Parts: sequence; C-alpha cells; structure tokens
Amino acid sequence: MLISHIWPRALSFVIFQLGELGWIAMDAFFVLSGFLITGILLDTRSRPDYFRSYYTRRTLRIFPLYYLTLVLAVLMMKISHGGSEYRSFVHDWGSPAWFFLYLGNFRMAYLAKWPPTWSFTVFWSLQIEEQFYLLFPFAVRYLRRDHLVRLLWCLVFLSPIFRLAFYLWNPDNLVVQYVLLPCHMEGLALGALIAIRFRSGAWEISKPKLTLLTAGLLLVTCAGSLMSKAPSPGLSTFSRLPGYSLASWASACLVVWLIVFRGSRYTRLFRTSAVGYMATISYGLYLLHPLVMRFVRSDGKIGLHMFRRTLASFAVEVILTIVAASLSWFLLERPLARLKDRLAPKRLALESTDPPADEQPVADDRALPEPAEA
Repeated sequence: MLISHIWPRALSFVIFQLGELGWIAMDAFFVLSGFLITGILLDTRSRPDYFRSYYTRRTLRIFPLYYLTLVLAVLMMKISHGGSEYRSFVHDWGSPAWFFLYLGNFRMAYLAKWPPTWSFTVFWSLQIEEQFYLLFPFAVRYLRRDHLVRLLWCLVFLSPIFRLAFYLWNPDNLVVQYVLLPCHMEGLALGALIAIRFRSGAWEISKPKLTLLTAGLLLVTCAGSLMSKAPSPGLSTFSRLPGYSLASWASACLVVWLIVFRGSRYTRLFRTSAVGYMATISYGLYLLHPLVMRFVRSDGKIGLHMFRRTLASFAVEVILTIVAASLSWFLLERPLARLKDRLAPKRLALESTDPPADEQPVADDRALPEPAEA
C-alpha cells in the first residue's frame, strides 16, 4: 500500500504499475478484518457484557487515532495557503464533517469523485469497516450459526449484484462500487465464513490444491487489473465488476493458506520480528502516511519543500511514516490498548469457557490460530 501511494511514477513505471495493485491489498485487509472480528465475536457471544465489551474495545482501538488524523488533516488544509485550500475543499467536495460521522464514503459515491486533498482519500475503507462493525455484532449475537452462515453467503453473492446494478445505472461513476459497503462486502463476509468454519471442527484441506487455487486467483486478478484501461487499475471496468470478487476470493484463499501453512518454512518471513512490528503499527502506517506525504511535498506554509517525487522523497516518506506510526503506537495506541483491557477485559473472571450447546465444535480446534485483536 505504501508503494502504491508513495512510489514516484517517473522513477520506475513498472514498479509504479505493480504498486497500483495496492487495491488488491485492501480486499485482503477486508478478509483478514472479517476473519479476526468474527472470531472475537464468536468467542464472546455468550458473555453478558457482549455488546458493551465489544463496542468499548472497538472505540478505544479505532476512534482516537482516526479522529486525531482527521483533525490534523483539517488543520493542515486551514494553515496551507492562508486557508484557501480548506475553502476550496468545502466548495468542491463538501464538509469534512462527513468523515467525522463515518459517512464520507457515501459522499464520495454521490459525487463520483475522491476528496480533492489526498489526506482524506484513505478514509473510505475505514468507513466501510466501521459500518460493518456497527451492524454485524447483532447478527452474530442473535442468529444461530447456520443462519449466520446463510446470511454471510447471501452477502458474498449480493455484493457483485449491487456493483452490476450501480454500473448499469451509471457506468461513468468510477467510485461507487469501490467505496460503498454493499458493493464491497464480500471480503468481510468471506473472512467471517472462514472464522466460523475453523471453529466448526476439523477441516481437511489439500495443501497443493489450495496453493494452486490461491496463486491462480491472484494471477488472474493482477493480470486482469493491469490490462484494464482506466485512470487506476482499481477503478477499471474489470475491477469494478468481477475484479473485486476475484480479489476477495483470492485473499480468502490466501488467509486460509497462511493458516494451513503456519509454522512452516513457507511462512517464516511472516514470523520475523520486523514483519511483526510492521503489523503492530499497521493502523498508524495506513492513517498517517498521507499526512507524511503532505508534509514532505507541500509548498504551502507547512512541509519540507525540498523533494519532488524522487527516490529520496520515497525514502524520506517511508522512514517518516514508520517513525510517525511508531510514535502513535507507543504514545497513543498501546496505552489505550491497556486501558481497554481494564475497562473491557477479554475474559470475565467468572465466565464459563464452554460454548453454548448449539456451538459445540464437532472436533478439536487445532487448526484455529490464536485469537487476535483487529
């Protein structure tokens, strides 16, 4: 994702084009998010404080850095060029308040364009996630597992139908299928289905077949996207119709592949301390890198004013992004993580560890990874 947004196009067009496939990484992020959140919800669904615990932990994990980033982005616009950039933003696109209400993706879809300031363009995925996080806990809590599975499969197949309907209604709107939850929800649903399946008993999976299927789906998705003609491969007709589904299925297979091959030499890279640390600060990396880019490239009252899309700018932006995300983790996110463990502990002192009768697994859960916090 950093390569997609930061790499200078003029420096190497080939690498830039590969970086443009970063939209596929977002589908992988949705699958992984659906997998982790569903696991958390399933493991706590019988708790009396199910909703309070879940929403408290989600709020403390997501809101502080999100709103801090939003405030900084607005301040940077107001400071730059005497506030003219902020006035232009409001005139051309609308109020930043849409993002404060987690409705910015609806505004993008309605206007059929991204916000004019790059600092706001990354928020669309968080709008989708929060809308999913808000509603999905009710389904997990009140639906039987078999009914929940049917609902999720409906979401998987409804998503491309919604995209096709919007395309037939307005094919020139390149944004709507990308940023709306109904059009981009199969990844979240597939991740949830994987979490449910791994908690339902032994799952015999052919590793060679899974590897071939994962590689094949990724290859078809990347090739189709790169061969499409559009301002961005992620917004091509191919991507907007079959592409997002292919990317979601490929990402779902990849998540299963990582689980099946965990502990093996094939996944050794993902167990290194460097990759683990980048995963720890990944939320800050995603939210803060547009602000870092703005700081490095700005020619207004803020910024370094010394780099113009060169290898030096790429290196400086990556380093500063990692520094900013690290500061965010140690000064904000980690202290809040400790707070949420006090306010909403993962396990109640007296809670039973036995699942409800209708949720008893049919076999052991050795294939299931350790629970994680999204």
